[in-house]
Amino acid sequence: MSTFDEVWRMADELRDVLPIFTLTEAERREIVTHMRVRRFREDEVIYHQGDLGHDAFVVHTGFVMSAREDGEGHQLLLSLYGRGQLFGDLELFTDVPGRITTVVAANPTTVLQIARDDAISVLERNPKAMIFMGRRLYEVSRRYLDLAAGLVFTDAQSRVAFVLLELEQMRTKEPLTLTQEQIAAAAGVSERTVRRILAGFSKDGLIQIATRGVRVLDEARLRPQVAAALGVAGLDLAPRLGDVRIHDA
Repeated sequence: MSTFDEVWRMADELRDVLPIFTLTEAERREIVTHMRVRRFREDEVIYHQGDLGHDAFVVHTGFVMSAREDGEGHQLLLSLYGRGQLFGDLELFTDVPGRITTVVAANPTTVLQIARDDAISVLERNPKAMIFMGRRLYEVSRRYLDLAAGLVFTDAQSRVAFVLLELEQMRTKEPLTLTQEQIAAAAGVSERTVRRILAGFSKDGLIQIATRGVRVLDEARLRPQVAAALGVAGLDLAPRLGDVRIHDA
């Protein structure tokens, strides 16, 4: 069982990436009092799509993956959340039962679980915190619209290349590796298709395929194809897997 002081310290360690000090000390204490520290092993499910629950979470260490499932074992990887990033926050604002995604720890991960009632209570009293959440929800919605457009208007090879470039960018901050199956889920293609595309990229010297993951060897040659495909779709090359960040609420 974690003590109040331990949870307070863990929350305080995230002040460089979360707008914790838009809250009063009383509001921070109210939230921290009911926070739970949760620790997950690699590949452990935090919650399944359809599970009951309205609490939000913030990552303290590690990475988690959020995906939609179709009931037949197929997944679309929507986002990756790392240190200081929120997930499960969409369900704060609805009384409809059931989580809308499945969230799994990508590596050993520690999260802080934020009680829904406490979060809503603080948001109702703190305009700056409410503005932060409103802007965040706008950015998340826009990201999902861009994802939908990308799946429709760009080809499989460009989407796989885009995912590889995103992962390479994220690795500059924290170590992260996805399997070929997870890359396929992020790009919205079948595993067979992703294996074929990765084999072609490897043959051209663009990537290196390891036992568990893939590394980009020649970003300069990989990027132009993606940029051209996204340009045709009217999208930009902003990261999609990494969580949105709102700094100036």
